[in-house]
Amino acid sequence: MLLVVLLASAVLLLLALRGLDWARFFDTLAGANYYYVGGMLVWSSCAYYLRAIRWRILLSAGGHLSPLGVFWANMAGYLGNQILPARAGEVVRAAHIARREHVPMAFALAAGVTERVTDLFTLVVIGALSLFVMGDIPPSMKDALGYFGVVVFGALAFILATLSLGTRTVRFVNLFAFLPQSFRDRAGDFLRHFIDGIGSVSHPKRAAPFIALTGLIWLLDGAGMVILAASLGETLTLRQSFVFIAALGVSSALPSTPGYVGVYQFVAVTTLVPFSFSQESALALILFVQILNFIVVAFWGVLGLWVGLRESANRR
Repeated sequence: MLLVVLLASAVLLLLALRGLDWARFFDTLAGANYYYVGGMLVWSSCAYYLRAIRWRILLSAGGHLSPLGVFWANMAGYLGNQILPARAGEVVRAAHIARREHVPMAFALAAGVTERVTDLFTLVVIGALSLFVMGDIPPSMKDALGYFGVVVFGALAFILATLSLGTRTVRFVNLFAFLPQSFRDRAGDFLRHFIDGIGSVSHPKRAAPFIALTGLIWLLDGAGMVILAASLGETLTLRQSFVFIAALGVSSALPSTPGYVGVYQFVAVTTLVPFSFSQESALALILFVQILNFIVVAFWGVLGLWVGLRESANRR
């Protein structure tokens, strides 16, 4: 899988860089307004804090949690996603919050799954609406969003099926009588907590703020992309920004290299060039996005890991 991912990312990167005017590309970077770029570090940090608060809404079904503690765990998980394959950062943040706040890890994992599926569903919706409003969009972009929409709706169906089956899923484990009782007990506890985590969003008092924060988060991300484009002297409308973010979100759900190198470059060129961006500006914009994201995630993620290790040492 790793070899396939590396090969695919390399091919996509070569396709994105094909025909690039390197002198113009570096001129674009040199001419950028870096005051805008610096301000995006604060903007992005605020968006990540809102993501932590949104995750906390789901986790609060299991009890009261410290907002700052959830933020540290969330950023440690995002750091894991930056440097580990297969989005293993989801396990990192679940383990972090389980150790710090005594939340069952299966519950935290399931809350994370619900959060990710909601994000993907939101991206498909805002991407589709933006495409519908703009009208003249390459068919390949519409097809890609449509195919991924099928996957997202499949994930939503899985969540609904899990909620409807409820405890029957847990009892299913006991049918495997040939397995050791201790294993069946642990598997049953894991499934029980996982189902509780999936169902954490079903309560109206949690669902309303969770959905509101989801909309606010993606609005901030869309506006941030508009600002970054302006720093390069390019005009990107909010609708175009939503289409671009939706394309990035779809691609980030696939196995890729750390930082989505190659994948994001290909998405940027294929999405932004139809919006009258030059190839050089499209690649400069996505480079800014990747570097800024890495700086923010690395800073807060390392700090979050350090806080977790220090608290573990104090407990000993």
